[in-house]
Amino acid sequence: MSWPKQSECDKFYGNPRNRSDPAKPSNAWESANLVYVQPPFVMRYDGIALKRGIRIHRLCADSLLKVLGRIWEASGRSQAKIDEWGVSIYGGGYTYKLMKSGRALSMHSWGCAIDLDPERNGYKDNTPNFANIPEVIAAFDAEGWVWGGRWKDPCDGMHFQAAVMG
Repeated sequence: MSWPKQSECDKFYGNPRNRSDPAKPSNAWESANLVYVQPPFVMRYDGIALKRGIRIHRLCADSLLKVLGRIWEASGRSQAKIDEWGVSIYGGGYTYKLMKSGRALSMHSWGCAIDLDPERNGYKDNTPNFANIPEVIAAFDAEGWVWGGRWKDPCDGMHFQAAVMG
């Protein structure tokens, strides 16, 4: 899949901003574009299993399912291995918010990004745990997703997005 540049997300994914108040998301955009993806293994947010799955943009849904399927296969279909790798620790997906710089929307605002295992892959941590798990990175790479652990500064090892820099 060829994902858009970050600067072209409105064109590719649609504009998620509320027309009357851009500080808020558009409910109509959310209804038209966001879907739930059910992972092939148990994922938890704050220790609680996701019931509905991962909320993501419909244009990313099939790709994310392929990524998660590849990870599941690479783990030998082992929930224990998934837990060991930290892929079962969901840090978030669609959230309407600004980037850490505070100037532009985060990729999460288009529903084209997810965070996994935030404690061991923290923001600005130059030694993210996923760097030691090539199976996870390869699964995202195979679908063209960008890993925040490859960014120079700041490092964002929990973050995977279906948008390229620029």
